[in-house]
Amino acid sequence: MTGCISEGCFLADPKVTQCKIFWNNKADSVVIPVKKKYAVDTLKYFVENVKEGVQNFEIYTYDAVGNKSIPVYKTGRSYGTRYQSSLFNRPIESAFTDASGATKITWQGMDRLTGVFATEIEYTNLSNVIKKIRTKIDETTTSISDIKPGTNLRYRTLFLPDTISIDTFSTAFQTQRVGADITATYFKNKGNPFLAAASGGRWRNIADWTVTDNIRNHGGLGGWCSDQGGCLAMEMGWDGTAQITNGKIYQTFTLPAGSYSFEITMAKNEAKDPVYIVAAAGNTLPDVANVATSLGYTNFANNKFQFTLTQSTTVSMGFLATMTTASGNQFWIVKEVMLKSL
Repeated sequence: MTGCISEGCFLADPKVTQCKIFWNNKADSVVIPVKKKYAVDTLKYFVENVKEGVQNFEIYTYDAVGNKSIPVYKTGRSYGTRYQSSLFNRPIESAFTDASGATKITWQGMDRLTGVFATEIEYTNLSNVIKKIRTKIDETTTSISDIKPGTNLRYRTLFLPDTISIDTFSTAFQTQRVGADITATYFKNKGNPFLAAASGGRWRNIADWTVTDNIRNHGGLGGWCSDQGGCLAMEMGWDGTAQITNGKIYQTFTLPAGSYSFEITMAKNEAKDPVYIVAAAGNTLPDVANVATSLGYTNFANNKFQFTLTQSTTVSMGFLATMTTASGNQFWIVKEVMLKSL
């Protein structure tokens, strides 16, 4: 149903007893009794069941014996289902909760000519209470400090088609999954800095990670170096260190069904052979020749990849490399790893 507000000012004439409003070429009309309280008074009336679109109104006042005034003409616009069907929800570019528990929603832009003015967000807070907030259309991000981990949010976009519109239109609520930094939930010793298993020199064994013996090519030590405060690392060639075939550094844990992103922060890369970051089902990583059988993988040119699990799965995640090119030394170090739920 659509409607318009008609508003008029009655001046000093005390004989006016009613007002008639005509529209739709006088096919529709309404009669409004007039009872003035003041010498100069105002009448407001909501005209219902007006066809959507531009409407021309013709307004008369009458005295008790039927004498009418000269007409007053007004134009208005009624909004309804046609306008409603043209509306769409404001797109979300990303919604992500970082390791501190702070959630940031990043919004895409919208055409202001549609009448959009705000987005309404519903979420579950840490006390399990549904909260509702609004974000103005000129704000590109929304920050939420108390969203409950593992819950989704709902949002809808609000519109006023005209500055004097009497109705606020809205899209249907849409559910948005909130991604999260879950690194600390699953990884031990995630970096920045990485911790060594024991004190010592530049090269040591790395704590909490499974490392194949061929990476410990510095007199039984390897996988960690002291560069930049402590990094995960592989090296061959310098100081006579042996070549590495199918070297693996990884951790194993069980992830629930869902979509994930595995990311690394590179510190330095002087590898001549491909080095892969890998997520594989099971308790170890595949060999380099079988890396394509993994749940997901990429090389140091990308430094991150995504993968999806359809059910709870034991997953090994980490680094895989064969470093045998004889033309020079090879060395790479990683500063940090990150696991995100999407």
